[in-house]
Amino acid sequence: FGGQYAHIFVASNWERDIDKYNGAGTKDYSGYLYEGTYNSTIRNSVEVMKLTSVGEKFENKWRNAQAQIIAIIGFSKITDVFGDVPYLEAGMGKNGIFEPKYDRQEDIYNDMVERLKNCIAVLKEVEAEDHVYPAGIDPIYDGNADYWIRFANSYRLHLAMRARFADPGKYEPIIAECLSEALIESNDQNPTLTTSDSKSDLYNPWWWGWNASQEGVYNMVWAEKFINTLKLTNDPRLFFYAEKNPDGEYVGFPNGLSDVEFSNWNKKDVSIPSGDFFAKDQPIYLITAAQIWLLRAEIALFNVGGGAGDANQMYQTAITTAMEQWDINSDSITNYLANETEAILNGDQENMFRQISTQMWITSVPNALESWCTIRRTGYPIIDQRTSSDLDPGITNGYMPIRVTYPTTKEYSINGSNMQEAIDRLQGGDEIDAKIWWDVHDAPLK
Repeated sequence: FGGQYAHIFVASNWERDIDKYNGAGTKDYSGYLYEGTYNSTIRNSVEVMKLTSVGEKFENKWRNAQAQIIAIIGFSKITDVFGDVPYLEAGMGKNGIFEPKYDRQEDIYNDMVERLKNCIAVLKEVEAEDHVYPAGIDPIYDGNADYWIRFANSYRLHLAMRARFADPGKYEPIIAECLSEALIESNDQNPTLTTSDSKSDLYNPWWWGWNASQEGVYNMVWAEKFINTLKLTNDPRLFFYAEKNPDGEYVGFPNGLSDVEFSNWNKKDVSIPSGDFFAKDQPIYLITAAQIWLLRAEIALFNVGGGAGDANQMYQTAITTAMEQWDINSDSITNYLANETEAILNGDQENMFRQISTQMWITSVPNALESWCTIRRTGYPIIDQRTSSDLDPGITNGYMPIRVTYPTTKEYSINGSNMQEAIDRLQGGDEIDAKIWWDVHDAPLK
């Protein structure tokens, strides 16, 4: 969803309904995200939280805090996509709760930032280093409690920034709190899940999607907007992300083509992801130092929560860190920072906000769901309304969808009444153009 809505990539063989802004077609695919997250990340984390709770056999408040952090990662992704979702009662099937209520997104966000604050306090205790999951068991930081603190605080900042336009009175003080604590600042502090090129169950999950092809046509190719943005700004990450087409050029595929225009395109003539980008052993990043530096640049630009500092310096640190994450050579980075207009914040405040947001859109890849969230939160980069007859306007009159519909899964039959309550709270019902709580931009989006 996010990758196509954000114009990062295009599905060239399947999932055309998503790219065509066709709400009906998204319901089946949204079930993969909905059920996959609840049945894995959330259910497993909630189970660990239960086992490590006070009075339980494996009572351990430090490991409980680690499990809560991972659960919040899963919950935040789900609510950012759908809006109101099961939260407080989610993952409680073993406790006999099979019809969890759908909590309001505002309440979910309020609780997540408070829980992360509590987790940070627990992990800062002197005993934490000896009681967190140790090296060899902890798949993210090998038992480094300090890095877990940075992770939790950085994610708390991420959530607070996402919600700041919806409720600045509540979230700007939280942003100030986050700035007073340690944050992820370098790539060695990035929370990553290690993958493997020899064990198929540990392959980078992006490999399965990006590598798939039918009759020589890759199922997913880079979008025209993404490739052109990198080309126009001489961004050296282009050479890491993409391969040249058979003619030796970098060419992106247009999003939203009508069925007629889609059939006319030579889909072998566009740029596919590079082998390095979707390598089987490419690590999975839960959040990155570059993303945090971009949030800090935005904070400094608008003096959010009293945040001080040089916005441009933070912006350039973000770009450098993002490029180093993908092993872009230092000469290319230096040349980009010295010669590219977009590498320096310039113009009025709104233009600088556009620059920061556009870098976040790029930097979040391959997690294009975050790229889509960036557009919804900030309005940048602008995804133009589809007005050409060559493009399919879908059911949104050509405007980028701002939500995903609830899935047509067994949830409807098992928990339909609670889901319906959530649908009734949506402005416009269960549609892809219905606004969620933190999305306060005037609809339709720019």
